Amino acid sequence: MKNLTLLAFFAMFLISCNETKQVAYLQEVESLPVEVLQQKTLLADPRIVPGDLLSITVGSDNPESVSIFNKTFSGSTSSVENSTPTSSNATYLVDNKGIIDFPIIGKLNVGGMTRNEAEEFIKSKIYPQYVKKEPTVTIRVENFKIAVLGEVKVPNIYNVPNERISVLEAVAMAGDLQLTGRRDNILLIRFKGDGSKEVARINLNDPNLLFSPYFYLQQNDILYVEPNKSKARAAYTVPPLLTLSLSVLSTLLSIANIMVTLTR
Repeated sequence: MKNLTLLAFFAMFLISCNETKQVAYLQEVESLPVEVLQQKTLLADPRIVPGDLLSITVGSDNPESVSIFNKTFSGSTSSVENSTPTSSNATYLVDNKGIIDFPIIGKLNVGGMTRNEAEEFIKSKIYPQYVKKEPTVTIRVENFKIAVLGEVKVPNIYNVPNERISVLEAVAMAGDLQLTGRRDNILLIRFKGDGSKEVARINLNDPNLLFSPYFYLQQNDILYVEPNKSKARAAYTVPPLLTLSLSVLSTLLSIANIMVTLTR
């Protein structure tokens, strides 16, 4: 009896250790070499896609010279008091072809460009044709958002005002994963600038996630946390016909057992 108790205790200990290993994020990250931890995780410059709302500010030492390129919310032009980027300008909706309608210049195809590429592109359209001194162009994606779905506490679409968010920060915004969520196989769906999609898998248990190209999310990224095996088993519903068949079989076995007992 004592041996059985010890065996049961040992089995429970192993199960507990296994569950902890499945739940913990970035396991054994402290064991990574210092030179590895010092490596930089590159933050990808987001590419402009259809549906983006862009705030575009043109700045200069001579604000009057670029005022015609800065729309206000009312649609009129206004002088820029300084060259510091602000989001007070009206936004430009990127249409399905990747085009925006920019003041004076007209239609500009910025779809698929990174933000820096689009800034240089717009600058080349302004200088030197319209101004004598090279201006600054600053673009912000005003509707930068990501979606977190599945086995999280607060599935939702989240706006990211600073255009910078890691997968761990996204998980935190969603209230963390449920215990029934798989941490080792999160699905990432990414919409690229040319309209195509990219699919990847993320393992939150892996410490090398810190250096993954998917550690930082991009606008319109979707994270889906799948249920683990226990949740999937709990969600399984026995079909009515199978339930009826099992009930009939159980009844027949009971009758047969009674008949065997009576004939002995």
